[in-house]
Parts: sequence; C-alpha cells; structure tokens
Amino acid sequence: DFGEDALTAVQIKSGLKGHDVIACSRISLLPDEGPDQALKRLREQMDIRSDTYQTSIPGDEASYRNLEMPFHEPKKIRQTLPFEMETRIPFPVEDLLVDFVISDQSDHSDILAVSVRKALISDYLKHLGPHGIDPEVLEIRCVPMASWLLRQPETPASGLLLDMGLKKRTMVLFLKGRIALMRTFTSDDGPFGEADLKGSDGDPSADPERIESLLEDFCTTVRNTIHAFSWLKETAVRPERVFFTGFWALYPETGNLLGRFLNMPAEQVNLRRDRRVRMAESVAKVWRPPLMDHALALALREDRRGQGFNFRREEFEVKRHYLGSIKELRKAALMLAVVLSFIAFDLGVDYYGLKKRYTLLDQNITEVFRKTFPEDRRVLDPVQQMKVKISEAQKSAFMVPGLGTDQRVIDLIREFSQRVPKSMDVHVTRMAADAETMTVSGDTDTFNTVDILKGRLEPSPYFSAVTISSANLDRSGKRVQFDLKLQRAR
Repeated sequence: DFGEDALTAVQIKSGLKGHDVIACSRISLLPDEGPDQALKRLREQMDIRSDTYQTSIPGDEASYRNLEMPFHEPKKIRQTLPFEMETRIPFPVEDLLVDFVISDQSDHSDILAVSVRKALISDYLKHLGPHGIDPEVLEIRCVPMASWLLRQPETPASGLLLDMGLKKRTMVLFLKGRIALMRTFTSDDGPFGEADLKGSDGDPSADPERIESLLEDFCTTVRNTIHAFSWLKETAVRPERVFFTGFWALYPETGNLLGRFLNMPAEQVNLRRDRRVRMAESVAKVWRPPLMDHALALALREDRRGQGFNFRREEFEVKRHYLGSIKELRKAALMLAVVLSFIAFDLGVDYYGLKKRYTLLDQNITEVFRKTFPEDRRVLDPVQQMKVKISEAQKSAFMVPGLGTDQRVIDLIREFSQRVPKSMDVHVTRMAADAETMTVSGDTDTFNTVDILKGRLEPSPYFSAVTISSANLDRSGKRVQFDLKLQRAR
C-alpha cells in the first residue's frame, strides 16, 4: 500500500476458516526516496514472497468523475466511457486508463469513473517488477477499506469514509451499499507530526486548539463536497455514520470532533474486529490500525463487481501462466485425483443406497398388492395391476346394481346436498344406499328442523317417498338425532 509518507505491506494466509495475518511492515519514506529504495528496505524487514500480490496507488494520482450513462450493461458502459470522459479531462484519452463502478441504476446508470495516466501505471509496474512483484490488482487507495466496510453487516447503507493523512485526505461516500463519490484533498497544515497529535511520552497534544481548527476546516470541505453532490443528484444526501482512519485517527479526540463538526456518529475503522481475521502474536505486537488497515483491507480485497477498481487492464493486463511449473502441475493433478476419488466414492455410496432402497420399495409394494388382492397370484407389475384394480373399484362404487348408468350414487349425494341449504343446522354422520332405498343418519338442533328437512327432500325426482324412521334427543339433551329413509324413484 503506497501512502503519502509510508509504504506498508501485509501478508496473509487464507483458508476456509478465515485469514491469518502472518507478517507486516511499515516503511516511512525518506525525503526524495523513490519506490525502488523503499521496496528494497521493505524486503530487508520482511519476506514478501507470495502467491498473489495486490497493490494500491495513492488516491491523488487519479481523477474522479460522476457521470450518467444511458446503458445498464457494464460492457456497453466500458465501451463508450472513454468517449464520455474525453471532454471532461485535461489529458488525451488515449493516454489514460479508465475504470468505473456503478453507484445506482434506474432508467439510466449513475457511475463513478476513475482515470489514471498510463505512464503512471507503467512506472509502478517497472518499480515492482525487479522485486518479484507482479500484482494481479492495481487498486485506488481507500477503496478496499470502503469495500470491506460495505461487507460488514453493521455498516449502514449510506455512510462516509475519511482517510486523513498528514497532507492528503480522501473521502469516500457510499449510498445504498455502493460507492457513489470519491475525492482527495490536499492541505498545507505546516510542520506537523505524530508528536503534535499524541504529545511526547504519552502526554496530551500540545496544541489542541490548532488540531480542532484543522479538523473543522476539513469537515467544512467535506460538507461542501456532499452538498455539491446533492445538488448534482437533485436529491438530499444524508450519510448515517462517518468512519475514519489514517494519521489523524491517532489523536484521541478525533472521533468526538468529527461527530460534532459533521453532525453524525463517528467510528474509527479497525479491521482487527473482523472475526475472520487472526493475527500472529509477532504481528499483533507491532500492529497500528490507523496506519496499517489500508494494507490489510487490500489483502482482504474480494473481486466483487461494482465494489472496486483494477488498472491491470489493456496493455497492462496480467499475463496468465496456465501451465505453470512442473511442481504446481503435480500438486494440481494430485488435488484433482483426490477430488475425483471423493466424488466417485460419494456417487458409489449414493448408487448403492438408492438401489437398496428401490429393492425394498418393490418388495413392500408387492407385499401390499398380495394382501389387498389375494385372488391374483401372478404378480408381474404390482403398481400397474393395482392401478387397474383401483379403477375398477371406483367405477363399481359409483354404480348401483339394477339401475341405469345415468343413476349413480354420487348423483343421489349431490341431490341431497343441493336440497339442504348451508343455513340449516344439519350434521350428516352416515349415508347408505342400495338398489331400493337410501338411508341418512345425523343430528340437528330441533325436531322442527327434521320436519323441514323431510319437506325439502320430498319434491325431489330422485326419491318417491321420504320417511322419518326416528328422531330422538341425544344424551346431552341439546341435539336431535334422526334417521331418514328415502325410497328411490324408478
């Protein structure tokens, strides 16, 4: 992580259970020191050999533009973005690399576009190459930390991230869970150092009034920037919380002052609170969150669409070595063989279990068929034979011997149901029908209801006579039990 006054490196080992921080180092840049000298001193302090490298460049090296595009598809936006940027930047567009994130979508796409000079990217890669570093990602500083914040469940959908360095300060505004605005400011605060914030030997700062004045000026710039963005968007923009980090986070009262000047809760970023991040004891002893969290956020960076930038593109795109070394091929082949073995074993177990289950089901079906239809001694396809038997039973259940095919028992039930309105308190408990009669048993509220029920059934063309066989009070004395005998019409 290239900062304005230091070079910071963090090495992590990732696994299924999380990330282990195994090494870290922070090199303060000396006056007139270039990246080569700083990287050389970094290598003297830690072993930077790794499988994957990710690098961030300072935010003031980039140019930011908020644009509206008529497309929703990222591919179309990327194809037309250089032409849109051409009239908005003071450099030839062919000398720039442009990347973007989509901050909002409705009938159009609101995007945050970032452009960096190709010569700058080329210089960074030339400095990194001799030290064995070929980064897969060239990101803008502060963006990985903003992305990490957006992945945390307690982070509000709208918020503000402030990275406050000695002279360069960056603000990242996120809305609806997406990065919407990014700006870097340069301030000349005069001679200023860590001792001015923390004092000497742990004593309070020697000049709290000056610190408060500098923070108030910065917060005024932040408020004005948000106000201008609100005017551009034609909508009110109200962040719910401000997160801060960087050099100024070393001052104990920074959070209180930011909360007062920006009129919102302020919280210092601390990636050590991430439950998936663990630190070796040697790392924890020297870890300083305000100064090292940017490098850790970069190492934890996830390649999610819409949450970051990467300037390893076009002529600077990473060259993939698909074949790799013989040793890597052997490891990959061994891992593939292990995975295939587990898959084959799992499929074998599943096949054996399914076959055993199907055999047991066939036996159960055959046994049920033989118990239900003992007269059929030859069982070839019990399921199909059972379907035939059930179909025959259903047909015979609807027909009564001695009657035409248009006079079914189901017709008698329908006729009874239609002649007894839902408003009548009648509960039928039993029905039986033969070729001559149909008997109905049940209970109702009064004897009068039984007479009304008889009177409603008598006009039916399905019944020639209706007789009340019995009508008596039940044991509770509150309901009348009845039996009706209905003579079927011929």
